Amino acid sequence: MRKEFVNPEIKISSAVLFLIISIFLLVTVITQRLYYNGLKSSYIKTLGAVTEKAIDKNPELEKELVPLVTKGITKEDESRGAEFLNQYGLNTELENNLFPYLSENNILENNFIIIEFLVMSIVLLIFNFFQYKVFYKKIGSLITGAKKVIEGDYYLPISEHKEGELSKLAVSFNSMREIIRNNINELSKEKQFLVDLLSDISHQLKTPLSSMIVYNDIMLNKELSIEQRRTFLLNNQNQLNRMNWLIQSILKLAKLDAKAIELEKEEQSLNETIEEAIEVLQSKALEREVRIHFNSDKEVKLEYDRLWLQEAFINIIKNGIEHTDNGGEISIDVFENPIYKKVIIEDNGEGIDKEDLPNIFKRFYKGKTSRNSDSVGIGLALGKSIVESHNGYIEVMSQKGKGTRFTIIFLKY
Repeated sequence: MRKEFVNPEIKISSAVLFLIISIFLLVTVITQRLYYNGLKSSYIKTLGAVTEKAIDKNPELEKELVPLVTKGITKEDESRGAEFLNQYGLNTELENNLFPYLSENNILENNFIIIEFLVMSIVLLIFNFFQYKVFYKKIGSLITGAKKVIEGDYYLPISEHKEGELSKLAVSFNSMREIIRNNINELSKEKQFLVDLLSDISHQLKTPLSSMIVYNDIMLNKELSIEQRRTFLLNNQNQLNRMNWLIQSILKLAKLDAKAIELEKEEQSLNETIEEAIEVLQSKALEREVRIHFNSDKEVKLEYDRLWLQEAFINIIKNGIEHTDNGGEISIDVFENPIYKKVIIEDNGEGIDKEDLPNIFKRFYKGKTSRNSDSVGIGLALGKSIVESHNGYIEVMSQKGKGTRFTIIFLKY
């Protein structure tokens, strides 16, 4: 029962019913008192008249009759009196209307009871009407909200701030509405994501495919020397390698965006992963005559997926190598404090224009003044997605002609 009385509707209903019953109990007590006062008055009038008549006829009876009237009579006197009146037809079987005073009081009492019953019934019906009106109004708001959800309108919250089952129902409805809305939005995003992904793939593969078609057409229809054929084949091989890398990167990015991969995180050395990323890019750095300095005085450990985070470091460092002139430098530092763990990757290359800086993490974006024509603009977008999937974030600062600094921060929580 304690559980049911948590509901404000039951509390209000019980309180009002208790108040109504208390009022009508008080009215009933007052009515009964009036009724008995009427009977008392009739009793006094009847006995007074009889006593007065008897004493008037025989004054000597006053001393005997007055004590009988005021102090009561014995059982024997009561029995003899009843027998005496019975001789004249006065007994309990006589109809009430033949008792003048009793009949009058009885009619008055019956009228009071009927009026009291009618008033109480009307009050209870009115209370019942308003109680159910409030109840069905709340149910009606839930029905309206459900219809709105069916029609695709998810912006009609049901306001209910009290405790109780109806409030729980309203909260559950709002939660369900939010879940449905989020699911619909996610489905729309996934649909748009697939459209964008197909558009990106077709756009990025169009150029290398066109080049390969032209090269193959030349080799099929022209008389070429072995050296010329070798050149065209090498060009096709480069285009195939580029297409393979591009497709693999796009698929990785798509899996991350769609949360279709499960990262295998474990606590391990962040320094070792950065060193492995540098080792992968060593030949490219030597080719560009770019020196990479890694300051790893203190080992920093982090819970992460080794292969995926290595992929992020490779893409960010590779971006620095591609945009740094021959003889340039890239420095990598790792820090740790009680709040976060931080990796800084800084180069002294060409830098990024202010107009391009807000867009560098967008997929397939290429800076307007970038000197690297081979870049397709997906490496940094992939790196950012990987970092964010590890509950980190990445910042970039750059000055044109002086270099770029990438700061990767993993908060401790």
